[in-house]
Amino acid sequence: MSVSSGVTHQLSQQKVGDAVGVQVAKKAMDIEAQNAITLVQSAAQAAPSKSATEAHLGQNLDLMV
Repeated sequence: MSVSSGVTHQLSQQKVGDAVGVQVAKKAMDIEAQNAITLVQSAAQAAPSKSATEAHLGQNLDLMV
């Protein structure tokens, strides 16, 4: 095995390692995105609906300066 083939082999292994790392990161981000979507959907379902008499609540902010 010559020096150049050893270097080439190491670079090849590094590229494979980098590609695996990128794929793992992409999979982790996909899982986190799905978790975020699930959380938002569950929060929307858990939010109480406002009746007609409470429709004005939470619409204004009174500030005293």
